Amino acid sequence: MRVFLFIFILLVATTNIVVAQGTRVVHTAFTIQDLAETLDLLGLKYTQEPVDGLGVIADNRLVVDDGVVWFIYGYNCQDAEQSCTEFQMRAVIQETKQAANTLLDIDQWNRENRFVRAYRSPSGNALILEMDVYLAGGVALGNVTDQILLWRQSLRKFSLAIEAHNQVVTVEEIH
Repeated sequence: MRVFLFIFILLVATTNIVVAQGTRVVHTAFTIQDLAETLDLLGLKYTQEPVDGLGVIADNRLVVDDGVVWFIYGYNCQDAEQSCTEFQMRAVIQETKQAANTLLDIDQWNRENRFVRAYRSPSGNALILEMDVYLAGGVALGNVTDQILLWRQSLRKFSLAIEAHNQVVTVEEIH
């Protein structure tokens, strides 16, 4: 009798977990259009512009005007709709020549900020902030919006750190 009761409780508990997971939509890829619709949900202004994907990234990217201009690129894209299992958010911030004496300590910033990375451009006159989102295996839409919100918070924090060092002038694109 105890064995039967244990199996019954186990089945009920397992069924509830499966039902709960079954009600959640899981995404393993997003198109640029899917990402654009997600930005719409968040009330963000953006434009879509073509890029030469070279078979590595989507043929379009999103340019988001959020106080600081930033970009969304789709990576590992497949099929005719270019469904991408990864995407990256990136901001490129040009520095002034006057700021050379008061450089932001990028290594320290990276140590203190876990989910995004910052580095200098190869030319040395721009700071780049990036965050990758990996969708393979499946994530809920709420996770994707949370990642975008985390990105926006990190970008604001980074912008304030740069401003504190009097380094920001313009934002532009670097591939």
